[in-house]
Amino acid sequence: MKIMKRSNVLIFIFFVLFGAYLLNAQTLTKTPYLADPGDNSIAIRWESDVESNFSVDYGNSKSFGRSVLGELIGFKKSGYLYGANISKLKTGKTYFYRVKSDNITSKVSTFKAGVKSNQSFSFIVLGDSRSKPHVFNAIAKQVNVIDPALIVANGDLVAKGGNFEHWQAQFFDAAEEMIDHIPFITAVGDHESDEVDGDEAKLFTHYLFPDLDNFKLWFSYDIGNAHFVFLDWRHPFNKEMINWFKEDVKVSDKLWKFVVMHRATYNLGGHRTAWGRDVWPDLFRENKIDIVFAGHSHLYERFYPLRPMSKPDSWAVTYITTGGAGASLYEAIDNPSMAYTQSINHFLKVDIDQNNVELKAIGIDGKMIDSISWKKNRGAISTDYLKLVKPQEEMDIINVFNGPISQRMERLPMVEVPYEPVLKLRSGKIKEDIEFVIRLAGASVGNYEMESVTGLLKTGENLDITLKIFGRSTLTVSKWGDLQPELRLIVEYKTKSFKGEIKGKLLEYIAW
Repeated sequence: MKIMKRSNVLIFIFFVLFGAYLLNAQTLTKTPYLADPGDNSIAIRWESDVESNFSVDYGNSKSFGRSVLGELIGFKKSGYLYGANISKLKTGKTYFYRVKSDNITSKVSTFKAGVKSNQSFSFIVLGDSRSKPHVFNAIAKQVNVIDPALIVANGDLVAKGGNFEHWQAQFFDAAEEMIDHIPFITAVGDHESDEVDGDEAKLFTHYLFPDLDNFKLWFSYDIGNAHFVFLDWRHPFNKEMINWFKEDVKVSDKLWKFVVMHRATYNLGGHRTAWGRDVWPDLFRENKIDIVFAGHSHLYERFYPLRPMSKPDSWAVTYITTGGAGASLYEAIDNPSMAYTQSINHFLKVDIDQNNVELKAIGIDGKMIDSISWKKNRGAISTDYLKLVKPQEEMDIINVFNGPISQRMERLPMVEVPYEPVLKLRSGKIKEDIEFVIRLAGASVGNYEMESVTGLLKTGENLDITLKIFGRSTLTVSKWGDLQPELRLIVEYKTKSFKGEIKGKLLEYIAW
């Protein structure tokens, strides 16, 4: 019988112990986060690097007292996603909880079970938190100080929706100390779902809405005396979503009604989107939506309440662009229809106190940027706030030109060979003929040459306008497409009722 050398024995023992360690090692790749809040229920989700038997301990104290088994939701490259639905909770009460398996136990966190219908509460609105997790994390720290009942977001949580590392670094790591005790609900953004950066919202749905169809991400939530409707930006004219929206809002008895979506219907800076421009403003007004929160453009815009001048007794809707939670900021453009705008990292705090709403835009340093409040009297908007109303018709006119004069360039304007963009002007539902002049704006004059174009867009008609822009100096283009000298267009418009001008964005060259 051979006797094993002492050194070999030690090596053997090391590998046995190390193997046992590997068998028992386990990591929570996504620490617990809250989802699907209800008045008497909550969902808790987490992700593990190995498959295991999990449970959630919870109760009104750190001694817990109750437990529910975790269920495997699905597996992705990043790990095994688990969830536990907890019900029969007491509305408004605070609960402690922890997630555990045989090999690992999470830290103790808390959650609140909803808000009573007559109870005051606050919620946070933020958007476009992607790309700069240090900014999003700074906002998360400010949100923790406020400790709201709910966080709602308008999408673009990550730069690339199909990238596991982006989800980890830009969302879960940056927000983990916020979403473990405050429910987080979000609309889908294009960076999660489009064909360029997204993956048709597959990971978005996996982590956040495993029970929903990733192609139909519209849904609603109630909290306190407020109703939240989340829309899918991919379907502005989808009859199924439109009919669902009408029925969903119709059956809601909540006093305050909010819409959350990614792309804005009215947006003057940044991308200058006009999402569903001929359909959704009427739907929002007819269904008495109080505020429409959107993002996509990385800045802050608060419009004055809008309603048609032709319908002076109709509902007035407030539109807000909030896209400053992390992505690179865009230029803000002022306008008489705008109550306030600024290109700044920020989030919104909204306080609901029965018949009163107060909204504050807050920077990452915790300082207030903008604020507004108004009341409802027997369900109607207070007359003081209605004094601020601006005509929706003029914003619709702005939407006709705002996007076309801001489109990205496919060619550079040269001294002898012009850039010839085609501006597609669509009158839509506008009831008045529009006289217009398109010309170079500001510093562009002298560095470029373009004959001003005068035209008339008649009611119900479409018009394609071709411009000829020549360069008159040396051009430089950054890798992102920024052009020097700057090139910008401006439109002067006039109808029977309105007269004004629209300042386009600094034109960019498609450099990739």
